[in-house]
Amino acid sequence: MEVFAQRGVVRLSGPDARDFLQGQATRDVRRLDAPTPALFLNPKGQIEEGATLFPEAEGFLLAPWGRPEELFARLKRYVVFDQVRLELLPLFYLWTEEKEWLQEDPMEAQGPEDWARFTLKRGLPHLLDLKGELPQVGGLEALVDRGKGCYVGQEIMARTEGKAVHHRLVDLEVLAPAPPGPLLWEGREVGRLKRLEGPRARGVVRKEVPVGAEVLSGEGRFLVREEIRWNGRRL
Repeated sequence: MEVFAQRGVVRLSGPDARDFLQGQATRDVRRLDAPTPALFLNPKGQIEEGATLFPEAEGFLLAPWGRPEELFARLKRYVVFDQVRLELLPLFYLWTEEKEWLQEDPMEAQGPEDWARFTLKRGLPHLLDLKGELPQVGGLEALVDRGKGCYVGQEIMARTEGKAVHHRLVDLEVLAPAPPGPLLWEGREVGRLKRLEGPRARGVVRKEVPVGAEVLSGEGRFLVREEIRWNGRRL
């Protein structure tokens, strides 16, 4: 089993820690008693960050799915009068396909760049694929607790509840590489190329673009393969 590790865990503590996180994350943190995956959205309901939340006696440890500094900055941006303390701890966040945990030693684990390549190889979604997208694009509806009350992006989530979105995350076969950018099909823009590594890439395309279609991005050419959906684990 392959093990991955990343250094940097955000600690959120203080008298208002639970209420503050309740207003930021897509999960109902009042009921947390075990490590729980969560998203952090912008006011348009688009994914900004993701993390696994580890409850503590006086707050939470947040293990980022992306860069720890970016999650720290995202949370700090919303602290106004809240009595909370944010710290970036030098703990290591370790994970496999099956489980996640925190410890002080990274052991022989691989790094987050290896995880990004691993997800392409195994057909798994990654935070890089879904940043800037609605959770529904990657099948992440289960990470949004409906009816939990106000949080950043909640209004858009309420408006889109039960409604189909127009885009989906797909695996792409690279015919000719190109940097991330708009994707074209039959002369019109239908999505975005999100990332690529060797012969594989990920993109978000409109649902009418069929599997087997060839899409273009600048000088690049890509073949649409299967849809990629969240599998219930970390991104």
